Amino acid sequence: MNRLKLVTIFIISLNNPQTLKGQDLLLETIGALSAQGIYLTYTSIGSASDGHVSGVYTDELTSQLLLEYIYLSEAARDQLSLLMTSGTLDSEDLSYVAQLVTGYNYLISEANGYNNYILTGDLKYANEYNIYRERSWDLISEMMGIE
Repeated sequence: MNRLKLVTIFIISLNNPQTLKGQDLLLETIGALSAQGIYLTYTSIGSASDGHVSGVYTDELTSQLLLEYIYLSEAARDQLSLLMTSGTLDSEDLSYVAQLVTGYNYLISEANGYNNYILTGDLKYANEYNIYRERSWDLISEMMGIE
């Protein structure tokens, strides 16, 4: 009986104009925070690698920072992937979230590239870092309308 009441309340709330406004606000808030998150992750990875190149950050500190950015990016990507498969997004929102997932994949590859460069000294990883850094920026700047 309690479950039936909850389902009924949920269905009624879906048709409530106040709830729709709230859902739109929630989606807009998620979009704004996601854009901020992907942008700040991009700048953080760049700052860590710049700090390493300039000798301000040690190998150990830079690697630790990059691994933290990778972990946080994987968590964000995985949560956004769940949102994509939830069936709650319209096609426009689904497209935006798909771009975020791609962006986080690029950022993870970027950070892994530089971290592998630190660990091995192999320039192919520095090249990988640069490739994914450019891909990340191209996507982020397109999503945010930055030229």
